[in-house]
Amino acid sequence: MTDALIGIRPDDAKALAAIARRQVAWDARMPARVVGRPSALGVYTAPPMDVVAFVAVPTTTPISASVDITVSLASLAIELDRVIETGAGLDLTGLQEVRVPVTKAASVALLPPADGWQLPMFALSGDLVPQVDAAVDEFTRRTKGLSQRAQQEIADEIWERNAWAGLSMRVLHAARRLGLLAQDSSRVAAATCGPWRRLSTARGQVFARAAGRVDLSLLG
Repeated sequence: MTDALIGIRPDDAKALAAIARRQVAWDARMPARVVGRPSALGVYTAPPMDVVAFVAVPTTTPISASVDITVSLASLAIELDRVIETGAGLDLTGLQEVRVPVTKAASVALLPPADGWQLPMFALSGDLVPQVDAAVDEFTRRTKGLSQRAQQEIADEIWERNAWAGLSMRVLHAARRLGLLAQDSSRVAAATCGPWRRLSTARGQVFARAAGRVDLSLLG
């Protein structure tokens, strides 16, 4: 852990804060794993869609020490708001550190591999968005008036479908909800590494390792 302030450009701080606040609204107790490299700072989260999300921003000052801490995402969002307001560097020393148990569901306790990704396939972000929107519309239409259990069964069916390049629909849906997949012409890529699947976008990445359940409260 470094005791120096980490410089981040205001626009990058705003983008990271927006993604953090969106997830805090879903789960105020969500943890975030903050990792550092000499010229970049990355944040891993595990939104309740059984995926791991990753967003990295360049730093304007070198990170002299290795940074790898797991903190409250809410405390990180507050610190990012301070950075945006004051223009000061990011101070990791005051963040609330938390423990994250290893579970079967996606978690920041187990990060995806950094190397060894194979079989990249490419597309445009805007070409994938209609698939996600159609899936959300289908869920809304089919679950109207049904019990919670019946709704969950339909959710499992829809979000576990293969969508594009071997990615499940839940990966695309998570990227869409996080603001990583937008209706534009930016390039996206899919790749595999063992049991892992990765969607890379211009705004961040979403990883999936095994089938899981999507929290119904996040649909729509």
